[in-house]
Amino acid sequence: MRRIATIILMSMVLSACSSLVNSVQQTAQAEFQKFLAKKFGQQLEIGIDSVIGKLAMIGGYLDDPLVRILLPPPLGLAIGIARDLHKNPQATLLETLINRAAENTIPVAGPVLKNIVNNMDTPSLENLLNAGNTAATDYLKEKGSAAVQAALLPAITEELHATGAIELYSKLLKARETADQIAATAAGVRQQIETAQQQAETMQTVTQEQLGQYAAEKAMSGLFKKVSDEELSIRKILE
Repeated sequence: MRRIATIILMSMVLSACSSLVNSVQQTAQAEFQKFLAKKFGQQLEIGIDSVIGKLAMIGGYLDDPLVRILLPPPLGLAIGIARDLHKNPQATLLETLINRAAENTIPVAGPVLKNIVNNMDTPSLENLLNAGNTAATDYLKEKGSAAVQAALLPAITEELHATGAIELYSKLLKARETADQIAATAAGVRQQIETAQQQAETMQTVTQEQLGQYAAEKAMSGLFKKVSDEELSIRKILE
């Protein structure tokens, strides 16, 4: 009887120890997840600073094919005409001015995005950490796009006015219209021009007044592309 009682007692002790070990392991795992989530948030803030810093450098937009802002439609759409524009020093200058405006003004987006991350609680960070590879970027885009746009649009529009980019864009638009009219009367090119015009009409034309909006949207799009790349790098570090 004593032997049976001893066996039963040992079984109970082992079971209690096993439960205790499991509880400790679960607690430790939960605490580790909280640590990773906080670390994830800290690295996101550092990453945003890094992305903004690189984009704000001379050539941050202009020299990076991934985020470079191309000439808006209709200047950047028409087949044949677009090739001529790239041979045009004024068109090259305009593209440079647009990208420089993005580089000079994108720092206004930094505080907006960092504030969103800073105000997130640990459970929310855990959810993002355990979600898809671009979950944090998608969240920042959803929560911060409007605020980034509100901060960026007036700054980049002012920059475009100050550098003469908007005035230059107006001149190029008028020059394109004139070129279309002249080319349309030349033998053998009417069909090409008509085709180019039809393709341009399928896209919304950016007017002189909308250039700031166009530049701001493209600058913000490039920003989130870079933040997405940064998020992937952070996730690899925390694996």
